[in-house]
Amino acid sequence: MGTLAYGPTKCSWLTNGDLCATGISGSPDGYDAAYKKVSGSTVTVRFRLMCVNGFQKNDNGAFSISAGQRKSFVFSVGDQGSCRVRMQDVNSGAYYYSPYVVIP
Repeated sequence: MGTLAYGPTKCSWLTNGDLCATGISGSPDGYDAAYKKVSGSTVTVRFRLMCVNGFQKNDNGAFSISAGQRKSFVFSVGDQGSCRVRMQDVNSGAYYYSPYVVIP
């Protein structure tokens, strides 16, 4: 593994937590999706990476997260330019978005 460099983490504050994205430069380049849930009931969600260039990729499946937990997923997809994380609440179908980030 080479040295990993992290770009600035950018977050969207949701009602019950922070949905964050970070660009990672390393081997391979990619993007880190993270949700830190601070309150509310347990939810089942999944991440999708969505890039300005049209590239999209899902995580490996839905996962549950409760208050006080932080879950993350790394999309090792190379440099796709400016991308953001979409989080879907599987139960309600609602979508939430992080700000766009780029790889440093």
